[in-house]
Amino acid sequence: MKLLIKLLLISSSVLAINSFAETVYVNGKPVDQKIIDQAMAQFKKSSPMAAMQMNNPQFKKEILQSIGMQQAILIEGDSQNLGNSAAYQQKLQEIKPMVYAQIMQEQLADKPITDADIKAKYDQMKKDDAAKKQYEVSHILVKDEKTANDIIAQLKKGANFADLAKKYSVDPGSKAKGGDLGWSDGSNYVPVFTQAITKLQKGQYTTTPVKSQFGYHIIKLNDVKTGSGTNLASYDKMKDQIKRQLQSEKTRAFFENLKAKYKVEVK
Repeated sequence: MKLLIKLLLISSSVLAINSFAETVYVNGKPVDQKIIDQAMAQFKKSSPMAAMQMNNPQFKKEILQSIGMQQAILIEGDSQNLGNSAAYQQKLQEIKPMVYAQIMQEQLADKPITDADIKAKYDQMKKDDAAKKQYEVSHILVKDEKTANDIIAQLKKGANFADLAKKYSVDPGSKAKGGDLGWSDGSNYVPVFTQAITKLQKGQYTTTPVKSQFGYHIIKLNDVKTGSGTNLASYDKMKDQIKRQLQSEKTRAFFENLKAKYKVEVK
């Protein structure tokens, strides 16, 4: 569909005329204004950036010409009786799911996200942010398990973690800092690393090397606190972002429910 619109817009340059048109004619007859209004509305909805150029007469003329080309294609297709052809029916079946999906999404959008919905989501985000655990972590990264076990043995004998990190770690970002990775909720680490952190008590280190795609880690939990400390932006600044998020969540939930309703599965 997008490709067709692009082709029609390109073709419109061939049909350019000297004056700026207010409507479009096909076979000398004006295209129904309802068709133009619907096409314009759909165009503005699907392309907000381009819609801002609608006050540009030349740009508007090109859109009108593309609408005219669509009508010309319909007339030619009808003259060839394509609507009753096997090829048309096949293409129709191919695009029908996409058309249905678009209509369903438009129906969902007709049930707007309210300010109360947005405020409730924002309040929940603040609550979750305040309850989120943060971990201050250090690690020593080495390439092989034997070296990792040797370092753990030295730690058990009382060796200083930071000193061993400076000596053995191959992580250039934390090596010079004694393995210090700073504070994090764990979301920026690979899952196996985060899982290891959550099993430690303050001051403990992993006594078994933690393997990841980067190598073998010895991880130490230096401290734990609650609250991200990042502080969410104000409600007014986040309102539009949250509205888009809620709309996306609503759409995703609808299609997930559809998937469950019709037992869509791959075996």
